Amino acid sequence: MKKIVSLSLIIGTLVLASASDAEIEALAVAKCGECHLMGEITKEKLSNMKAPPYWAIAKKAREKYEKEEDKIKYIVDYAFSPTEDKMLFPKETKEKFGVMPSLKGKVTQEEIRQISTYILEKKF
Repeated sequence: MKKIVSLSLIIGTLVLASASDAEIEALAVAKCGECHLMGEITKEKLSNMKAPPYWAIAKKAREKYEKEEDKIKYIVDYAFSPTEDKMLFPKETKEKFGVMPSLKGKVTQEEIRQISTYILEKKF
C-alpha cells in the first residue's frame, strides 16, 4: 500500500511539473514570443523578426557565463535595463535589431526568471 501511495505522489508531482512547464512556455510565448520567435514559427514570423530568437539568447548566455544563476541574472538584468554594451551578439546583430526596449512594467522579475530558466533548460 505504501508503494502505491508513493508512486501516486511521484506521478502527481510529475503531472504538476509538466503543467508548470506548459504554463511557463505559455508565459514565455505571451511575453517574449512576438520578438524572439517563441511558439509556432511561421514564415510570417521569420520575415518580421524583431530580435534574435530565444534559443540564440540562451546559447550566448551559456557561452558567456558558467554558473546557471549568472546566466539567469544576465537575462533578467538585460530585460529590465538593456544597453548596447550588455548585448552578447556581434555588431551585425546589433545593427539589424538594435537594443531591445526595457520590459519594466510589462513583466515581473519572477516571470523573467522563470522564462530565463525555461529557455536555458531547453536543448537545441
